[in-house]
Amino acid sequence: MPHLEELVEQVRESSSVSELDGEDVVYIARVPTKRIMRVTISVGTRFPAYATSMGRVLLAAQPDQWLDEYLAAVNLRGLTGHTITSPDDLRQELRNIRDRGWAMVDQELEEGLRSLAAPIRDGDGQVIAAVNVSAPAGRRSLESVLDDLLRPLLATAERIERDLAGARASSGARRSAT
Repeated sequence: MPHLEELVEQVRESSSVSELDGEDVVYIARVPTKRIMRVTISVGTRFPAYATSMGRVLLAAQPDQWLDEYLAAVNLRGLTGHTITSPDDLRQELRNIRDRGWAMVDQELEEGLRSLAAPIRDGDGQVIAAVNVSAPAGRRSLESVLDDLLRPLLATAERIERDLAGARASSGARRSAT
């Protein structure tokens, strides 16, 4: 939470962390921006993974066989006029996300909402969660989202990963001492 709070303070946009649960992402942490008008999302909120930046980061980290099964089973319905609904197009987008290491969704979950997400890896390098930052399209252009939000988001993901690695090292040291 302190890392999300710092990110929100820095960029003045909301930030969340989620995990993959079946075909959905489930929010496990959230810090909203301090604005009068804001989206009400809380811990436990679920959204279809294919239409969210965090979901796409998490899907892109899955093995190809798992992804094949997911794409064969999931109903890629258009939530907005921008939502990717073709399994082939989504597969290509997930490849792009694997290559660049982050995801951007532009008004695919909800009209007027743009978001960026980055993976959170454990000490073994496995993607275990995703962190995002989201902003209203009316306030931030695509260029602004990338120019102003991507670098702070990636730095936040790195700090969270360092904390997780440190916690794991401390826990291992305690176990070996007992």
